[in-house]
Amino acid sequence: MSSGRQHPANRRSTVSSSDICTAKRSRSEPVIDSLPEGIMHDIVSRLTLKDAVRTSSVSTTWRRLWRCHPDLCFDSPTILNREPGSRSRRRRHRFIRRVNAILESHSGTRLRRFKIAFTLDIRHAKYLDPWLNFALDSKASIISVNLRPVLHKGSVRSWEETYTLPVRMFSSQCASCIEMLQLGCVSLKPPHDFDGFANLRVLDLEYVYMLGGSFDLLLSKCNALECLRLSHCCPMPNLKVQQPLCRLSYLSVRECLPQGMEFNAPNLTKFDYSGEAIPITLSESMKLTQATVALMGYDDTLEHVLTELPKTLSHVETLFVRTCINTEVFRFSRCLVKYNHLIKLELTVSILGDSRNRNGILRLANLLEVAPHLQRLELNMLPHVSTGFLNNVPEAYWRIQPCTHSHLEQVEVSGFIGVNGQLELVLYILDNAVALRGMSIEPRVTAYDRVFGYWAGLDIDIKRGRACVLKNILPEDYPDVQIEIF
Repeated sequence: MSSGRQHPANRRSTVSSSDICTAKRSRSEPVIDSLPEGIMHDIVSRLTLKDAVRTSSVSTTWRRLWRCHPDLCFDSPTILNREPGSRSRRRRHRFIRRVNAILESHSGTRLRRFKIAFTLDIRHAKYLDPWLNFALDSKASIISVNLRPVLHKGSVRSWEETYTLPVRMFSSQCASCIEMLQLGCVSLKPPHDFDGFANLRVLDLEYVYMLGGSFDLLLSKCNALECLRLSHCCPMPNLKVQQPLCRLSYLSVRECLPQGMEFNAPNLTKFDYSGEAIPITLSESMKLTQATVALMGYDDTLEHVLTELPKTLSHVETLFVRTCINTEVFRFSRCLVKYNHLIKLELTVSILGDSRNRNGILRLANLLEVAPHLQRLELNMLPHVSTGFLNNVPEAYWRIQPCTHSHLEQVEVSGFIGVNGQLELVLYILDNAVALRGMSIEPRVTAYDRVFGYWAGLDIDIKRGRACVLKNILPEDYPDVQIEIF
């Protein structure tokens, strides 16, 4: 009776000679070499440059793959295996030598991103120029050049020592390939016939000096911009871009010291500004919903926050503001324009002057009038005042016109140390915010202080503030409000 099973000897006899050859070949070369070339390139492209170079030890096939790596990142961790910060001449020469070796081996094809982050200047132009020309010839779409990745104490140099980007970068053929440009500690000198970066979506400039032309002219020729960041750039007497930037959705200008700023950005949704109180015009920015404004210096700028910023940020829903109050300024301005869409406000206030003056701090009560639809208020106070604390006898805030607020639900106050005016301000909010559900009062300072950093305050001030709140704000007087005292 025949069995359905095949004898092992018969099974071995069915193996063909081609299968035997394939098995021998698979033992002689790695299986990974048999992958399609497109898949191997895709694998290498997902690695960092350092790891991609290491794949050259896999086999002769992989030895050439990294030469088409799309992301060339030249910084200290990648090239020198150490964190940025060292400025020794020996390490700088080693960095330059290794970058040159990598670029000599790279094919110049498939390049997408080209980044240099190292401490270099005009003395190294003979190296930087060929490196950037390599990126331009390879049609890299992302170019990042930061020649001082770490600012050392006492390392500030004159603008004359900064490296100037090659004029070729502004040619029509090269400029049209760049979609993202990040520059730090360099100088720009665009030619007079510069046509613009036709496809540039992201422009990030930090410590950039304009040798010729102006930032206004440069930006007006970047019609495809979606994200613009300017930080510590100069000279910038005015920043007025008349040309509409219809795709711009994010704008950040930090400590560039312009005397005025004007943009026409109808699709702007987020805006950040840090600097002096200046006129700001954002024409047609009806979609702007979030803004951060940090007014630097120690002049009283609350007037600017209450009367000028609403003209520009009337459509904002979430607003973060840093300002300064002098307790010796008593004027209460008429708020003609309001934050009509503002829902959340985080306000950090440095308080200067003589703490015996109450009405300087009480000016903050105008927030209820200028933001009629506000639902959440976070008030961080940073007292830098002379002696003269509250005598624990709350005075009537008769100078302020009562303003019933129907939407404010949550208030958080920090830095409450018993300075004159703080108690009256809290009582004013409790009495006029009819929809208020919760209020927390924290004597410690929770916001970042420009002088002391993250500093909670003196223990004696914290104890005094807590005692003032416990004595004068009784939860039973406001049964509908959950009051927390820390």
